[in-house]
Amino acid sequence: MAADPAAPQKYRGVQALLAARMAQQVLRVWRDLMNPAKVDASWPAVRAALMPIVQQAREQSAVLARAGYMDARQDAGVPDDGFVPPEPLQLAIDRLESTLDVTGPVEFKKAIAAGRTPQQAMDAAAVRMVGSTQYLALEGGRSVMRRSIDADERATGYARVTDDDPCAWCAMLASRGPVYKTAVTAGDPRQGGDRYHDHCGCAAVPSFSLDEPFVGTAEGLYDDWLRVTRGRGGRHAVNAFRRWWEAEGRAAYAAPDRPTT
Repeated sequence: MAADPAAPQKYRGVQALLAARMAQQVLRVWRDLMNPAKVDASWPAVRAALMPIVQQAREQSAVLARAGYMDARQDAGVPDDGFVPPEPLQLAIDRLESTLDVTGPVEFKKAIAAGRTPQQAMDAAAVRMVGSTQYLALEGGRSVMRRSIDADERATGYARVTDDDPCAWCAMLASRGPVYKTAVTAGDPRQGGDRYHDHCGCAAVPSFSLDEPFVGTAEGLYDDWLRVTRGRGGRHAVNAFRRWWEAEGRAAYAAPDRPTT
């Protein structure tokens, strides 16, 4: 990770800003072009307008990730050995179309069938669509980070950085701290730290030594994980952490002056 302790959150922040700007564009198209009285007729034009927005944001996310990875490498004192971050995972057109279809007209019709008003159905679909398109966009940068860490002989692993209000799942994964490429995760219910979800504000940042410090609140989360899950394993540990997070953990970590003891 970068020598600047604020660098991981700065990187996460620029990716979050990209996602927020894309969400504004998606919402504008949905509200301006979608006719709730003629869903099937209006949807093809809406989808055609949305696709390049998501594709462009995904490309921008990948560019940010390449730059962020190389900056972290330089800040960590890794010599320039010609390493070039790999390309992001390609987004299949049929996957993008299917995602938009499911979160657009299909979600709208489900909401209507459940008794929602047309405006409520529009809003419900908008929430789903923003979450899913942000996932696809940020996957561009996340795949660059994951592939770079895997391919770079100098990288030892990564850490998960959350936003200011993570869900229990993301807080749990962040509690692992720096995850080494050679780490054995069998039996650890927190494995799978590179998994994300719709509306997820997390990012992975690379590490370049075997004694990396924890990022941000991760060390406190690790201590709380050990305390809350003591004597439990597997899904029982996950459920115990989730209950604690929703009952008191989330509020404690959102507090500006949270004690570190």
